[in-house]
Amino acid sequence: MSQYTHRITLVVPELLMPQANQLALIAGESLADVNTFTQANYQDADGNLYAVCSAVIKPIVLSLADAPLADTPLKTKGADLVLAQQAMDKVVKYQKGVTVTPDNIYIGIDIDPFKFFESIGLISVVIDDVGAPI
Repeated sequence: MSQYTHRITLVVPELLMPQANQLALIAGESLADVNTFTQANYQDADGNLYAVCSAVIKPIVLSLADAPLADTPLKTKGADLVLAQQAMDKVVKYQKGVTVTPDNIYIGIDIDPFKFFESIGLISVVIDDVGAPI
């Protein structure tokens, strides 16, 4: 049986992408995870942009919500713990009725990513060559 028993889906406001990438470096399995959120290609009804990611994870990743990141059993891999904690402090776990705002990072556990995006009020946008929505 695989160690990856959950699916996590994240929605990160454009302005919180640097912080979220530091958190991804801690939760992920390689140094490349620092580049998880590079393009904000979803938007809410007000035009705020968001980056998204969905991946299978090990149960230990869910433990990040239980203690300060400085106490995590996961390796920090040179992550900026201050930025990563800023991201963690903005995390809102999905519950029915939650709608996206640019002030928080939203996490859905074991939810179909596209249903999650739709239920919190996101739509996909086309991004041009300079990274702006078309």
